[in-house]
Amino acid sequence: MTVAPPSDLPVGYYLDNFRTLLATVSARYDDLLTESERQFIADFDRLETAPARLLVRFYTRKGPRFRLSKLRYSEIPDIDTALQVLSERGMVDLSPLVSAEELASSLTLPELRQLDWVTDKKASKARLLAELTERQERLSAADWGVADTLIEPLHWSQLRCLQLLYFGNEQQSLTDFVLADLGLFRYESYSLSKASRAYQQRIEVEQHLYLNDLRAEADVAELAGDSEGLLNVAERLLSIEWYPAAARRYQRLSNRIGYRLEQWQEWPMALRLFNSHNQPPARERQCRIRYKQNEFEACWDLLQQIKADPGDSSEARFYSRFQPRVARKLRQPVHSDTSLPIKESRHSLPRGDLCVELLVCEQLDQACWLENLLPLGIFGLIHWPTVFADTPGAFHHPFQQGPSDLYHPDFLNRRHTSREQLKQQLTPEIARQRLTDTWHAKEGLMNPFVHWPALELPWLLRCFDRVPWAHWCTIFDHLWRDLKRHRSGFPDLFQLTDTGYRWIEIKGPGDRLQDNQRDWLQRFASAGIPAEVWYIDYL
Repeated sequence: MTVAPPSDLPVGYYLDNFRTLLATVSARYDDLLTESERQFIADFDRLETAPARLLVRFYTRKGPRFRLSKLRYSEIPDIDTALQVLSERGMVDLSPLVSAEELASSLTLPELRQLDWVTDKKASKARLLAELTERQERLSAADWGVADTLIEPLHWSQLRCLQLLYFGNEQQSLTDFVLADLGLFRYESYSLSKASRAYQQRIEVEQHLYLNDLRAEADVAELAGDSEGLLNVAERLLSIEWYPAAARRYQRLSNRIGYRLEQWQEWPMALRLFNSHNQPPARERQCRIRYKQNEFEACWDLLQQIKADPGDSSEARFYSRFQPRVARKLRQPVHSDTSLPIKESRHSLPRGDLCVELLVCEQLDQACWLENLLPLGIFGLIHWPTVFADTPGAFHHPFQQGPSDLYHPDFLNRRHTSREQLKQQLTPEIARQRLTDTWHAKEGLMNPFVHWPALELPWLLRCFDRVPWAHWCTIFDHLWRDLKRHRSGFPDLFQLTDTGYRWIEIKGPGDRLQDNQRDWLQRFASAGIPAEVWYIDYL
């Protein structure tokens, strides 16, 4: 297989990017690196260009092993010599011990059928792989009777840690360098000083990696329906005192595992997980389990805690829905529904080829179908300085769409501001000017709220001007209260009318309002913002 670099990138671009990653991690995290990680960086720095290029090629391809006969790189003409250097430097193993199943996954079906120890020559590859799982011995490719050289790059654990330190997560990789090099994604400039790094202690790095390993184990156990395996993961989760840097990731994972164990009726362990923190929906799940166990007093006590200090809008909504059920069991006063009425109406349209939102949009003058993109775009442009404020730990590498703590409850506190302060700093004139100036200065740069291809500045300004400033303040405040949950659920259509404007949520046959949509509509109703729900029937 011939692999050539993209034509718009210089030869060896990937090596330059990898060296940048290593240099950045060395500069920012030298005090947290292990001796083996420092040694890997030093050994790599001493490699000549060809061996270094080949090793990075391995690291950026799906491994963990490769066949010599399949390697073709035009920028590395003498692959054999490069491999020999890597082997002598301890960077690759040219004769790794592998199981029959591992070896078979690297071979084609015709190649497998030629091997003496494969008895069923007519079996499919999937069947052969399943049968080979029983063979436990580990041999070299030559000892298995394969003439091709099998190559196993080494130091995967060091590489994993170094990439985590650079990106702050294990979802991103060197591919992000390429996308930026090609100009497909452009990012805001922000400080990447040592003071702003994501980890301050080595234990935080180790916990992040360990959490990811536990998540992978949980995935396997859930997929297999293995309750014992998932209980084992849960026990290990609860056995560790998690540092603040890992706490939110731990809470998300414990909620996920707890919910699955709840479904499997492993209630004692589920309760232990949900009781270990208060990140929603942990208290909600505790209430539901206590209710199933007829522990109504304990359930009631939890509901009162949620009522006094709801963690987010979902907890407040849960209280209003669940309280009456528990109150009736305990003969307590039932909480009355204080939600405001939502303006709703039914309309009939001929069925067409377009989706229901576009069908309605075509029937209205000066209307657009942008859903969340319109308010989020205006919000993101006006609050750009706050989103990209220089905050320790918010930015780890040059390829971030937004700060890593964007959805943390203390996001504004960490920037020494509040919803009220942001509101006081803005007037309609200042906000409009910032919207315009930011558009011209930042157009095309990645922003978690601004979807550039769907937006046009003249239309944004028309919408901004038509909506009263007090209404924009309500929208901004509701977003800041819970950015993660409130960034979705906005009505589908925005329409300029003779008397002002209105938002319209469109529901086709069989569709109904979701909770986040109800949240927005309730907020609109309380603030006097014109919004409607149209239920569409086809003629």
